[in-house]
Amino acid sequence: MRPGAPAGIRGGGHGFPVRGTAPEPVTSGSGPCPEMEKSLHATLNSAVTLRYVDDDPGAAPGRPPVLLLHGFGSTFELNWVRTGWTAALAAEGLRTIGPDLRGHGSSGKPRQDDAYLPGVFVADLVLLLDELGVERADVVGYSMGSRLAWEFALTRPERVRRAALGGFGPRNAFAGTDLDDLESDDSPFGRLYRAVAELPGNDLAALAACARGQAARPFTEEPAPRSTPLLFVAGEEDEIADGVERLARVSGAAGALRIARRDHRTAVTAGAFKKAVLEFLADEAPISSTA
Repeated sequence: MRPGAPAGIRGGGHGFPVRGTAPEPVTSGSGPCPEMEKSLHATLNSAVTLRYVDDDPGAAPGRPPVLLLHGFGSTFELNWVRTGWTAALAAEGLRTIGPDLRGHGSSGKPRQDDAYLPGVFVADLVLLLDELGVERADVVGYSMGSRLAWEFALTRPERVRRAALGGFGPRNAFAGTDLDDLESDDSPFGRLYRAVAELPGNDLAALAACARGQAARPFTEEPAPRSTPLLFVAGEEDEIADGVERLARVSGAAGALRIARRDHRTAVTAGAFKKAVLEFLADEAPISSTA
């Protein structure tokens, strides 16, 4: 836990889940990961409690913190701790901030669709950085987390230095989905919704509201956050990221890396993904826009 936490804080993606990427399944009897023992609780918007980790090895002075945003139906621990990301970032001396996004994990789970509009998630992130005294962060997202990273960089570019977006493309993740009957819907998203429903602690009504809230603001390629350097990474077999190469070109991104023999479920664990992101975040050279 970072010393000197602000007063008032007490110890404690349209995306797809990263279920199955953890080295071992999560069960209701699993003990907390040591990383999660550093967690704090903060109440944001006076309504939703956001659980997050703030870990600072203190070995990279001058480098901004890395804000990690997980996918739909996942958690900070599943998406980032058990896949080796927090260890990789700590090895570089980087401070990491990782929330369980609203509707997920140990954070508050409202059941109203409008509680999950992309702009509401962004407001949570701004308040979290404000609580921690962070003016600007590097952002790494996966799946739904990448959709939110895009929105964050687009609407609050002064708070995002660089953004790496994994498992994400311009495809409509909810195409062909009956969002009012997810428990029987047979679309790819409907099947994945039921898969994440098996994870301990998930609230089906909150996840359904999250899906509908995200779908209410469909992703569009324009406007793009061209003032923020972007990097896209996806498994070469990830259909969710179809079109990511073109999205990278039109948004002026540094590039779009495809990871061999990986799909949406498995790309997040890849060493090549971590290496590309660490190099991207360490690069201070400006990236020109192709707009």
